[in-house]
Amino acid sequence: MKYLLAVLLLVGFSLTAPAAETPAKKKAPTKAEAKEKEPSAEAVATAKTLTPSQKTKLLDLLNKGDEAALESLPGIGPSRAKSIVKARPFSDPVDLVKVDGIGDVTLAEIVAHAKAGFPVEEKKKAEPKKKGAAKKKGEEADKKDAKK
Repeated sequence: MKYLLAVLLLVGFSLTAPAAETPAKKKAPTKAEAKEKEPSAEAVATAKTLTPSQKTKLLDLLNKGDEAALESLPGIGPSRAKSIVKARPFSDPVDLVKVDGIGDVTLAEIVAHAKAGFPVEEKKKAEPKKKGAAKKKGEEADKKDAKK
């Protein structure tokens, strides 16, 4: 009887062991997840407005540019630049929408920037304005002129 019970236990454990060792299957993405990764029709239409040379220059910047170069694009800051670097390579500008934090609006701004020839905006230095001092100097000049 003990022998029969031991055999049954061994058979039971041997049948369950392979099932436990099989790796868990990846879950299929939900419809919402799959939809998020697909670019919208608006994004596709926006990207199609680029000429071949503009598209090539933009893809070159996206695939080869360093973070500072990526930050020159409108709507791209340090964290989005890092996300773009991680998401490389891009085969089409519309793939940029798949990067976290970049949507149709940001893509449209980047495409407009590319169509404008990638203008470099000079960042104005923040100089403290001394409004009071300027007025006083102007008033002193006025008083001198009045005395003459």
